[in-house]
Amino acid sequence: MNSLCILVTRPDPGGEELCEQLQAQGDVALHFPTIVFVPPDDEAAFAESVSLVGDQDWLLFVSPQAVRASVPAIRRAWPVMPESVRFAAIGAGTAKALEEAGYNVAVTPDTEWSAEGLLDSPAFQEIEGQRVAVVRGEGGREILETILAERDAEVVSMIAYQRAKPKVDIKPYLILLKDDKIDLIVCTSFEGVVNLQELIGEAGWPMLKTVPLLVVSDRIKALARELGFQTIWVASNASHAAILKVIALKRKELCQTK
Repeated sequence: MNSLCILVTRPDPGGEELCEQLQAQGDVALHFPTIVFVPPDDEAAFAESVSLVGDQDWLLFVSPQAVRASVPAIRRAWPVMPESVRFAAIGAGTAKALEEAGYNVAVTPDTEWSAEGLLDSPAFQEIEGQRVAVVRGEGGREILETILAERDAEVVSMIAYQRAKPKVDIKPYLILLKDDKIDLIVCTSFEGVVNLQELIGEAGWPMLKTVPLLVVSDRIKALARELGFQTIWVASNASHAAILKVIALKRKELCQTK
């Protein structure tokens, strides 16, 4: 099998895990996380929302990071979770994080791991009068809150973290781009794509935009296309398995261009 040099922008811990899987199959994986997670600006508001957790009918988690950032506070405030509180996850990775934290997950979309997929679940079709807390990051999409409110649920946002652009030395990556050494870039969020473009800067953009970009939704693909990326492939979801499947399918094509 021909080896590829793959730039992985997924933040930790998922980014390191994906790099390990790529290296195990003989590829060169470069971990260049383009997002870091920090506490929200309004930590008092988050603490207040945690105090309401036991009164909710549903806790909806939008990402594994939403679980990691909120569970310690939730567990301190609610060491015994009321049985009336049900948990929902936007995808399998988020569900796994919740289960590893000791919570049972009542609803996860089968195929479309997105806010839209979760909203299509039967549990959230007739939700009038139910109390729902959406656990997410600051500045994230508000589609869950908007649609659930339109369906007459009582919705509260739990802002558990915010994303930030890391400070990194980009010189090594500019050299690799200039020497045409990077075969593929993996990005798992649109903000990660934007930060990648901004971090590389104008000097590297003419080279960066020509490298095939692998993303995890059609929405991210459309937005990346607007930025100017030329070749964009889409995995069926954000799991490592789905990403590795696309790489396997595109390996021959990528190797022919080396």
